[in-house]
Amino acid sequence: MSMQTDVLYYGDCLHVMQAWPEACVDLIYLDPPFNSQTKYNVFFGKGNDANGKRQQIIAFEDTWYWDASAVKRVQRIKKAAAHPAHKAIAGLHTALGDCGVMAYLSYMAERLVEMHRILKDKGSIYLHCDTYASHYLKAVMDCVFGADNFRNEIIWHYAGTGRPKNFFPRKHDTILFYGKSEDSVFNPIEVPAKKTSGWTGKDTKLCDSVWDLPTVHNTKERADGIKYDTRKPIDLLKRIIEAS
Repeated sequence: MSMQTDVLYYGDCLHVMQAWPEACVDLIYLDPPFNSQTKYNVFFGKGNDANGKRQQIIAFEDTWYWDASAVKRVQRIKKAAAHPAHKAIAGLHTALGDCGVMAYLSYMAERLVEMHRILKDKGSIYLHCDTYASHYLKAVMDCVFGADNFRNEIIWHYAGTGRPKNFFPRKHDTILFYGKSEDSVFNPIEVPAKKTSGWTGKDTKLCDSVWDLPTVHNTKERADGIKYDTRKPIDLLKRIIEAS
C-alpha cells in the first residue's frame, strides 16, 4: 500500500503503517485509548429517537483484559531482545504481572515501534494520554524513541465541573512530546499573556509546557451537533502543528 495524503484510512493503524515506507511522516499526533475503564458512545444529530433519547452508538470500550492475544503479544516482545520496547515491556511485566495494563502497554508498544519507523529524522511525535497510564507509556517511549529525544511532558489544563470527595478534581491530560532525532523541527510559538500578578505588560508570551485550552464542550465547536467524549479541540491540534 503506497502512502496517500489528504485521506482517512479506516482500520487498525498498525496494519496500515506496516504498508508504508520508512521515514515518510513529518509529524505524528496520536490520541489512543487511555485504559480508562470506560465505554464511549458517539452522539449524532440534533434530534431524539422515538423514546426521546439522543441518537448514539457505542464507539469503543476502553477496557483492556489479560487474554490470549495479550499473552502472545507480551511474550513475543519479551523473547525478542532486539525489539525496541523489549526492556520496557519485560521490566513492566515483572513489576505489574499479568493484567489489563500490560495488555494495553504491549498493544501500544507494537504501534509506537511502527511509528518510529515511519517518522522522518526531522519529525516529532505527540502522544496524548492521561493519568491512567502516562507514567508507563513514558517508559515505553523512552525505549522506542530514546530518552535523549524526550522534549516535554505537556500538561493540557482545562476547566470543568465536579466536586470529588476524596481527591482533587482531575482537570488535565498529558501529552508526551518526543523528537525522532536532535534535528527534529521545533518552532517556538507565542500565546496570549494573561494579566496576572506577574504580568510584564506584554500581550504575548512564549508558550510553555502547560497549555490552558478549553475542551470542545466549552467552545463553539460543540455547535455542530456531534458529541464525542474524547474529541479534542482544534486549537490543541493547531498548536502542535505550528510547533512541529
